[in-house]
Amino acid sequence: MKIEDIRTPNDVYEWIDENIQYGWLDKEGIKHIGEMKNFRKLYRTMSIEEVLENKVGTCIEQVAVMHFMLDKINISNKMFCCRIYEPDDYGNLEEDEHMHCFVLFFQNGRVYHMEHPNFERKGIYEFAGEEEAVKTIVDYYVNLRGGKESPTTRFYEVPRGLSFREFNAFINNQ
Repeated sequence: MKIEDIRTPNDVYEWIDENIQYGWLDKEGIKHIGEMKNFRKLYRTMSIEEVLENKVGTCIEQVAVMHFMLDKINISNKMFCCRIYEPDDYGNLEEDEHMHCFVLFFQNGRVYHMEHPNFERKGIYEFAGEEEAVKTIVDYYVNLRGGKESPTTRFYEVPRGLSFREFNAFINNQ
């Protein structure tokens, strides 16, 4: 399926599943697939064009692509980021990242969560309302993180070229 053939949220999901791997480009342009070594030190956010060209993205970029595609087919949607809070100047570059971005879309009076970057939860999930969807998703990550609180923030874009620390600060200031 080509991007221009996408007509439904299921098409968006199928296209992402067939074309985008979990991965990232580092600041030198080296592609990392399915591994997070040195992520805090080397990661930079990509534009949608870069994701489409390189066919990789973390949850951050994959959500941005889903948002872009859902907007193209006029499906209302929102992007969110849940994470263990880190101050803007947090500097431990050796620590694992504790963040997950997700997208919700709205259709026929229902709320749906489209999940692709978390390979254990891939799919489209239906909820009665936005509050229930956000709570269910965040509770999953709180449990995964051993009960650590996960503040959740809606965001509207992914600026290109941000390090993990800069993206965290960007989310903190939304």
